[in-house]
Amino acid sequence: MSFLNLRKTKKESPAPAKKLVTSEMSAKKIVMAGVAASAAKGKGSFNPEVLRRPHITEKASASSERGAYVFKVSKTANKREIAQAVSHFYKVTPLKIRTVNIPPKRIIAKGRPGVRPGGKKAYVYLKPGQKIELV
Repeated sequence: MSFLNLRKTKKESPAPAKKLVTSEMSAKKIVMAGVAASAAKGKGSFNPEVLRRPHITEKASASSERGAYVFKVSKTANKREIAQAVSHFYKVTPLKIRTVNIPPKRIIAKGRPGVRPGGKKAYVYLKPGQKIELV
């Protein structure tokens, strides 16, 4: 059954000739890549999706009177990103940030088992004179 040629073979194309690169050119590319990466991670740049929403509960509202505010944040957010986002959106400078990973919880809803998703919370502590209006 070879006349049907069911197995099609790929024709290999010859590999393109490699260009010789001098050490000066490669060093220049490495330096330029480093400059671009550092500019992207500059002080003014931040990810706006870090803060999800404020976490408003009785405990959180009681702690906000003492200068600690609670936010739901992205699972991959770190403390620096959270501080940059809070200072950008609310125009305050956080003194300290504590993060808490919330584990997923098993629940039974309408007789069927399910999972309530976890997440991450951030406690943002501000200077005594600063406030955030959440509502």
